[in-house]
Amino acid sequence: MTRRFRHPLLLPAVLVLLAVPLPAPADEGQWPPEALATLGTARWGELSSRGLNVTARDLWDGQGGGLLTAVLGLGGCTGALVSEEGLFLTNHHCAFSAIQLASTPEKNYLLGGFVARTRAEEVEARGGAGRVRILSRLADVTDRVRGPKSAFAKAKGDAARADAVERAKNEIVAECEKAPDRRCAVAAFEDGRTFRLMEQVEFRDVRLVYAPPRDVGDFGGEEDNFRWPRHTGDFSVLRVYVSPDGKPAPFSKENVPYRPKTWLKVASKGIAEGDVVMIAGYPGRTQRYLTPSAVANQEKWFYPLRGKTFSDLIAILETEGRKDPDTALRVAAAIKSYGNGETNARGQVEGLARNGVFAKAEAEAKELAAFLANRKDLPAAWAAAPAELERVLAADRAGQDRRFFLEEIEKLTSHLGSALSAVRRADERRKPDLEREAGYQERDLDRARQREKDVTRSLAPSAARRALAYLVAKAQAASREKPVQAFDEAFGKEATVASIEARLAGMDAATALGDENVRLANVDAPWATLAASNDPHVRLAVALHPDFAALRAARKETNGALLVWRPNYLSALEALRSSKGKAIYPDANATLRVSFATVKGYSPREAVTFTPRTSLKGVLEKERGAEPFASPKRVLDAARAADFGRWADPLLGSVPVGFLTDGDTTGGNSGSPTMNGNGEVVGLNFDRVWENVAGDFGWSPERSRNVNVDLRYALWMMERVDGADALVKELLPPK
Repeated sequence: MTRRFRHPLLLPAVLVLLAVPLPAPADEGQWPPEALATLGTARWGELSSRGLNVTARDLWDGQGGGLLTAVLGLGGCTGALVSEEGLFLTNHHCAFSAIQLASTPEKNYLLGGFVARTRAEEVEARGGAGRVRILSRLADVTDRVRGPKSAFAKAKGDAARADAVERAKNEIVAECEKAPDRRCAVAAFEDGRTFRLMEQVEFRDVRLVYAPPRDVGDFGGEEDNFRWPRHTGDFSVLRVYVSPDGKPAPFSKENVPYRPKTWLKVASKGIAEGDVVMIAGYPGRTQRYLTPSAVANQEKWFYPLRGKTFSDLIAILETEGRKDPDTALRVAAAIKSYGNGETNARGQVEGLARNGVFAKAEAEAKELAAFLANRKDLPAAWAAAPAELERVLAADRAGQDRRFFLEEIEKLTSHLGSALSAVRRADERRKPDLEREAGYQERDLDRARQREKDVTRSLAPSAARRALAYLVAKAQAASREKPVQAFDEAFGKEATVASIEARLAGMDAATALGDENVRLANVDAPWATLAASNDPHVRLAVALHPDFAALRAARKETNGALLVWRPNYLSALEALRSSKGKAIYPDANATLRVSFATVKGYSPREAVTFTPRTSLKGVLEKERGAEPFASPKRVLDAARAADFGRWADPLLGSVPVGFLTDGDTTGGNSGSPTMNGNGEVVGLNFDRVWENVAGDFGWSPERSRNVNVDLRYALWMMERVDGADALVKELLPPK
């Protein structure tokens, strides 16, 4: 009997059956706010027995209220409102760009730290931390995006399907943003099986209040990154401002501190081993339902190439940064970002191999094939999905080296990067607004202008030139079968890094893009103006446009196919796991989630056991007097004098610095408030252990540990080291 292929995708009755919640093992899972109430009485009872004293409704009431409304989204990170006057906490590395952009060689807040002792001294935060968002509403919009009457259901061809989904998302967002001060987004859940609208209130005036010196906020540097024991004071304090009438507004001296309806209380007591905690934030991306070939591509191609490329770029930028203090400051954020990415890439490769992720995916794929062969009652599209998905992914891997380097060129802060952004924006502007790519609509213009303003303080021309020459040479080497004609014409087919750099030096000497006003004018320039430009970087960007447009067109075809086959594959996988009593929960996708966890240590290997807490004792033990273990003198003096004040932990005999939990976290959870059983903030998540770097591909009760900074360390720094008494009083107001 031939099984009928049903398009577009899914049998509702089967989906309803599979939507019944099943227990996830231990503390695995990153739960959306609306899913908390579906975890069941048994799960909530178990959490209560461990000391959790809040309910699903306390966290999210479904009407835009609850503790989760105090959790902020900001620039790929998370923050937590912690006072009635708009103070919020996040990681030092999340505020890193804001601190850098506020610094000068004469007033280097990255090196020395920053303390605003009055409201008037608080400085404008730019970069990713300069805008924050609070979730106000969630809504399922799946039917509009890909329901039976949607344009997606009627589309012919993969590119048309991708266009239909993007158009529907843009329309929904435009309707949502008719309300004032809203920043809305439609997120794909379950690999595009469902879609949800996130309505958020956006605040555009954020100010830096407190940042520790870099030798505290980044203590240990890359040597300690993704490691335990950890002694990094990865925290900063900022404040949200609004107009005098209480509405979100751009930066203005007339603005006043924001008074939120909900904020999180800072715990007056710390945590202990075995305590239950919650981690709330915006985790970026996990990939726990990949096919075997997709896992292999991550392990054997993507992460090795990314790690090597970032390592080379770090070497270039560090060499340039040693030339003078101004260049060092300008490249600091880029080095920090590349450094984290390079360390992460090495950890991913090692972890994927150690955890046997490919072997597990391969075994489950075989099990799935046998399961589908025996379940003739399931949709034909589910049975076809594994092979079709592998076909799509194999086609997408063609030319992936070339694509990787071109995309890195586009992301690089450089004169060419600014020109490429302007050219793409001008091209998109030729379309109706609702048909433009994400990030290039009228709603995005303010962000584009702010990025070009930030370039003024973050661009180091000589460093950018060397980095760009390296990437162009790599792109040309990866494009032998499909040459990038614009590069061949600009630099020569047999160009070397040195010859490319020399040519770029001439282009830099002739460009006007070093002028902020010129870059801002280009943000609004029409296609004809840029196409007629004599600026060498703009001319190269225009010449490169067909290559980048072709990359985006190919990606659109792939995305359209994935919108068909990934949901079918996930549904088939869900049916298999459901038959064995196992749950599937949505992968992280940069939307608000909650992870439940326990304060606990772990054993990374035989005969080695790590306890879950560290203290100032460890800071002194690691101290070398040289980077990356060179604490500021004022910190060392207070620590050696045992000037702990009220912040010492009786069991540790010192000020606690960090702690571990078995939370389910990933990138984007940086700055997430770690809350105790009463919903009070006890720490900030900022990292994972080395054995959990590959946790994006699967949670493990033995290895999944996330690293948190204990707020008592932050409060000790503010009060005993830097004398920020008013700030501590605001964070811990008298009862």
